[in-house]
Amino acid sequence: MVASLLTELDGIHQLRDIVVIGATNRPDLIDPALLRPGRLEQLVYIPPPDAPARGEILNTAARHTPLEADIDLGALAMACDGYSAADLTALVRAAAMSAMRRSLNAPS
Repeated sequence: MVASLLTELDGIHQLRDIVVIGATNRPDLIDPALLRPGRLEQLVYIPPPDAPARGEILNTAARHTPLEADIDLGALAMACDGYSAADLTALVRAAAMSAMRRSLNAPS
């Protein structure tokens, strides 16, 4: 796949008015050939969300999820340093699934 992308970036015809943007959560695995001048040469680091942003992400992810009154999403956001938006959304989803399983298995 990298060879095909390199061929497209270095193509025979000069590309005008075309911008190629790549995104990854593993920049350490990018093939160095992609980063040489004329290819994907401008790197922009976007750090993981800070605590207030994580709180907003959790609030949005849990918007339609019933929560116990004692759940403190702000405290959870503080404890999730380094988590991405996808990680936080998955956390809410996993917690909801776990709660549903416990409820279904609870004695009557």
